[in-house]
Amino acid sequence: MDEIFMADFLEEAAEMLKVMGHPLRIRIAQSLEDGERKVGEIAEAVDAAQSVTSQHLKAMRMRGLLNTRREATCVYYSIARPEVYKILDCIRESAKRAAAEQPRAAAGGRR
Repeated sequence: MDEIFMADFLEEAAEMLKVMGHPLRIRIAQSLEDGERKVGEIAEAVDAAQSVTSQHLKAMRMRGLLNTRREATCVYYSIARPEVYKILDCIRESAKRAAAEQPRAAAGGRR
């Protein structure tokens, strides 16, 4: 890879990780894995106030991670970039690995 492309790639990767670095945004992305939803549905799914959810949705949309579709007065959100699904898969895999290693670490500390 040439240096300019690599710098652009790293900048883009860091920005995506920064956007996805908030727990509520991860939960929002998880709630959208099965398809598009309205703000109220997302807020209920992530157990957050609709105003807070809207702020996070806006941040994710402004950075290109979400698509919107308007139908009458309702706005529907969906995942715009498939990489988001890969990030969620990595997070789940890491959580599973950490959970599996926890009992071994606790047992090792009791010797």
